[in-house]
Amino acid sequence: MSLHDDARMAANAKRLFASGRSFSWNLVSTRLTQFPYFDELLDHPVGKGRKILDFGGNVGTFLASAGARVDHEDYWCIDINPAVVEQGRQTYPRAHFVHFNRYSPQYNPFGKRNQPLPDCGVKFDIVLAFSVFTHVDKKEMIESVDALRRMVAPGGALAFTFFDPRFDRSLSDSRLPRGSTALRNLGPRGQLEMVKRARWFTVIDDTLYVEPDDALHHQTRAGRPHESYCSFFTADFMKSLFAGATIREPVCREWQHCCIIKN
Repeated sequence: MSLHDDARMAANAKRLFASGRSFSWNLVSTRLTQFPYFDELLDHPVGKGRKILDFGGNVGTFLASAGARVDHEDYWCIDINPAVVEQGRQTYPRAHFVHFNRYSPQYNPFGKRNQPLPDCGVKFDIVLAFSVFTHVDKKEMIESVDALRRMVAPGGALAFTFFDPRFDRSLSDSRLPRGSTALRNLGPRGQLEMVKRARWFTVIDDTLYVEPDDALHHQTRAGRPHESYCSFFTADFMKSLFAGATIREPVCREWQHCCIIKN
């Protein structure tokens, strides 16, 4: 990254933090379940001495939940939000935080469309993405997964989460009533029946898009800055997209399934 890029990122970070606006749309993650979640679903891989990429890792809360089980020097975080990258660098100065200046109306409204993943110059033993592909469409997810797989070292693994709309969230959190699926709050009966048959759909603010056309939805849609954007994929459909992948159900009171692809 050049000095010019650093200066531009810092300026954008200041704009996002200005007047407290940043916290109104969940800029900084406070979730501390990333490490135990992936540790359990990947069958407790050794953390020390292994290079880890946390794609969409925000301010690096993975490190907070990992404690001494991960060496900071072996941790990389790539995130599209310049403000959280800057904060991560300050909080964990021995770790590596890289800004990915790709456009996202929700998290990086000043970014550029169709940017390739940054080259970290490293092959990673473990590549993780928690609650990243819950905020993009199918086309962008497939493109990103393909790029991330090329960053995995031989014998390594890529693991990322997704929302299955049919999953009963009370199974992972007993505080919720039975039947707490994402389908319960998706509108009138006719619309609900259509969504039940869908392999994937996206809810943007209050608008539902059921299996939208990839080219139209991905390339031409102009998002509203800081809009709410959430995508859902059934477990069966996710497995059909990524041959050889293992799909595992949520743990640690989380609601997200995990797709695991081993190299």
